Amino acid sequence: MAQRTASQLYFELIRLFKQWPIDKSKTGRDLGEKLREQFSKAFALGENSQVNVNEWNQFYDSMKLIISNDIKNRYPRERNWTASGLSREQLRFLLSNKSLQANRDFMKKLK
Repeated sequence: MAQRTASQLYFELIRLFKQWPIDKSKTGRDLGEKLREQFSKAFALGENSQVNVNEWNQFYDSMKLIISNDIKNRYPRERNWTASGLSREQLRFLLSNKSLQANRDFMKKLK
């Protein structure tokens, strides 16, 4: 884990963000979207921003681990199941903004 300057971090984080897609079904709640907002605030002046370099180096290293799927590849799952018993696609739909809004609308009707 190399120490980078603020300028290096700026460009390397932009490269990492390009690899991390935003889930359009979770607009306003997507992790990638929130991390981009945090990055934009901290690096408001671009590569000339004054940031806590240690904190952002750690952020970069952690983000790189997530994006590369290093842990997932190092420790593969023996079974692909969830505690709820639902499939990945079913869970993705249930957590989408569309599904959550439908649940809110249904709850309003019950009141």
